[in-house]
Amino acid sequence: KLFTMVGSGLRSPSYHSSSFRFSRTSRPKSYMMERQPVIIDWGSFMLRVGFTEQRQPKHLIPITHPESSLLSPEEWYRFVTPYLRLCWDRLMSSPCSRRVVILHPPLMPRNWNSAISQSLWNLGVPAIVFVCFLQTPPLALQWERGMVVHVGKTECYCVAHADGTMLRYTLQISDSGYKAVVEDTEKICSSWTKEMDNAWINESNPNSLIQTIAQCLQSCPTDVRKDVASNIVFCGETTMIVPMLPHKVIDRLRSLLRSDAPEMEEFTSELTAFPTHWEKLAPLHSSITARTTGPYRPDMVSWVGASLWATIWHRHDEDNEHIPWVHAPTDERSTKSTP
Repeated sequence: KLFTMVGSGLRSPSYHSSSFRFSRTSRPKSYMMERQPVIIDWGSFMLRVGFTEQRQPKHLIPITHPESSLLSPEEWYRFVTPYLRLCWDRLMSSPCSRRVVILHPPLMPRNWNSAISQSLWNLGVPAIVFVCFLQTPPLALQWERGMVVHVGKTECYCVAHADGTMLRYTLQISDSGYKAVVEDTEKICSSWTKEMDNAWINESNPNSLIQTIAQCLQSCPTDVRKDVASNIVFCGETTMIVPMLPHKVIDRLRSLLRSDAPEMEEFTSELTAFPTHWEKLAPLHSSITARTTGPYRPDMVSWVGASLWATIWHRHDEDNEHIPWVHAPTDERSTKSTP
């Protein structure tokens, strides 16, 4: 049954009243007439696929990325199309009936973006939208100020959020992912190793995770820096594989910022393009705190946030003001052409 919200209760709608209508515009875009979108999280280890209004992805599809990202649009098209077809096969749904939200890492190649768009349009998807997976964890965890630390297969990303907005100028990227600590990424390393020390908590390594977090804090405005430091959220596939990673990083960061720590200038490498001024971050030593992603898994919290975002605005945003949908080209030759 269909219901409308009245105060704190629910009542059945009147089919003859003016309040019951499928759309406020002449275009048939109402939530009641369109099916819910599909969320595809393009991760470093696997694809997470499912429908909005679900608490977790419906399917996990392992993925093997190409060695180089410097591919032409045609090469990217041949790479992504089999995975996208497999997504729809697993969902057992028609691509023509649902819009798609693509979650992706920051700074993806433009050729990859073009290949994903063309492949989905050729499958019949009516509209798509691209969203960075660093934007959505605060929506799932319901906080406004904090830092998202995403540790993937090859890279780590750190970015600060303030008052519901991702501060893009605080984005820091390093190549200290899971691949930097193990030779075979298909195996799970159950114990802490020296390679993990060097890649994640070695302050003298300019590409370490702890340096990436410190650079992100340093680039934050001073008035939000304390709130960001007190709400650091670790997510990504590597956080699932190495659950002790947040505790190791936070403990080491606190020890570096204590007043009784050694001279911080000794830890700054000459190879660091923008040196970390540890003495300016020292007042934050008592505020540094890691928050859990519960009740969601660290590798799925971005997908859940995107699901909540797409569900709410797809239901209430009939004029496409909050979701910048990119519709398929109207020219038949554009939609049917294949690179």
